[in-house]
Amino acid sequence: IALEVGAESLQSMLDKGREYGIDCRGPIDHKIFDSIYFRDPNGYVIELCAKRADHDTLMDPASNGARSKLQRWTASKTKAPV
Repeated sequence: IALEVGAESLQSMLDKGREYGIDCRGPIDHKIFDSIYFRDPNGYVIELCAKRADHDTLMDPASNGARSKLQRWTASKTKAPV
């Protein structure tokens, strides 16, 4: 389960989890957002993530070049071996 929180809340939520003795880790840098992870009593992992300021720009398919990168990658994987 992933839940979005404000960037200003991420560290305080991690600190609170540690204070309560909950198994937690992070923050993890995903380049477009940061995450922290908690394990609930049933063993499920809960992720809290906070978008970075440039998240929407980086995720915009009109400007991020993802389609052309994927096409180049796909072409490189389908070439016959030498």
